[in-house]
Parts: sequence; structure tokens; C-alpha cells
Amino acid sequence: MEIEMKSLFLCHVRGYVAHMSFGALVYSYVIQACYRLVGTIFYHQFSYNNLKIYMYAICAQWIFSILQLLPIILGNNQVYIKHEYLCQFAIENSKGICYTNFTNYMIPVIIIMIIYYKITRSVREKENNGTYRYNIHRTRRQVVLTQRILILIAILFVLGGPYTVFIILEALSIASPPVYSHRIGFMFISVASTLSIITIIYFARSVSEIIVNSISIKKKMPQKYELQRLNSIKLTPIMYTNRSTHK
Repeated sequence: MEIEMKSLFLCHVRGYVAHMSFGALVYSYVIQACYRLVGTIFYHQFSYNNLKIYMYAICAQWIFSILQLLPIILGNNQVYIKHEYLCQFAIENSKGICYTNFTNYMIPVIIIMIIYYKITRSVREKENNGTYRYNIHRTRRQVVLTQRILILIAILFVLGGPYTVFIILEALSIASPPVYSHRIGFMFISVASTLSIITIIYFARSVSEIIVNSISIKKKMPQKYELQRLNSIKLTPIMYTNRSTHK
């Protein structure tokens, strides 16, 4: 009985950590959006580019991700789902599902869309006014930035899409959600998180160059050690004697 209670407690802890990490991941995209907003529109405000501001933002991101768990913990909304072997909200618990979907998904996505709408609108206004006419490099940079915006928003929709569909189906009584609805949602979250990391590494040239250089260095290290080993070998001369002279 004690072992079962301990395993159940750990199951609930893993469920809370999953909610917290998911919220921290999505709100990290909000911080990235704010950074791009400052770099695009408010780049002349040097106080906004201070590193301390972003450090405070990261701390606030984690604090909010932890505090938003309090209604879940105090309300005992999380249950053990036997057929999925995990502790999460029951898909029938519309209040709990809507709360987490709103705090961990809808709010950050809306904020990101508003920020990127302001970025694209500002870029278009400056292009129409001729602000970027004599700065081709900056114009191309804004075009690339817009493409990255669309990719990030698409990843966010993929990330939270299945849960949103299941909630709508359950709320409108259109159809019952699938048996392994949580695991399907977690699969999409894992795939989308991996794609977002790959996208960030691909777009960040400095990061990709560091990874490529580290891989090439690791490949060259065995060859270097082999050359050092061969150079360290001391060759001893072999003396040949003529037998006929001894005779």
C-alpha cells in the first residue's frame, strides 16, 4: 500500500512537472517575440536591449509557470488515468482542461500573434514610406524574420492542436475523444518541441556553426592522436653483419 501511494505521488509530481515545463516552453517563445519586437521597432531604445531585462523576463516566466499550477494542485483536478498509466486531467474535466489550455496555450499564442502583427505592420509601413529603400540588407533581414515568424506560429498550432480539437469535440458533444488522447497530445508536443529546437538551431548561424565545428573536431581528434602516437615511436637501427668476413 505504501509503495502504491509513493508511486501515485510520483505520478502526480510528473504530471505537474509536465504542465510547468510545457508552460515554460511556450512562454519562452513570448520572450523571443519580445526580443524580436525590440530589435525591429524599438532598436533605438538602448535601455530595452539591456541583458538584465531579459534575465528578469526568464525568471518571471518560470515563476508564472509554477504559480499557474496552484489551482490545479489546490483543486485536486489531476487524476490517475489507468489505461494511459499517467496522471493528468481527465478529458471530461472541461474546467481543468480549459484552464490549462487558456493559460499555457491561448494566452501566449495570442500575445505572440499580436507582437508579430505589429512587427509585420511596422515593416510594411516603413517599406511604403521608403525608410528601407536605401537599406537593402535590413529589408532582406525583415523578410527572413517574417518567414521565421510564420514557421514559429505553425509549430505552436501543431503543438497545441490535438488537445484543442479534443476539447471542442467533448464540449460540443460531437464525439468522444480517443482512448489515448493524452498520449496523442504528448506525441504532438514532443514532435513540435523537437522541430522548434531544430528550427532555432538552423536559423541561428552561430549555433549551427559551433555544432558543425565541434563534430568536425571530434572526427579529427582520433586522426590527431594516431599521428602523435606514430611520431612518438622511436625507431631503433638494425645492424647487419656480413657473415663472410667472420669466416
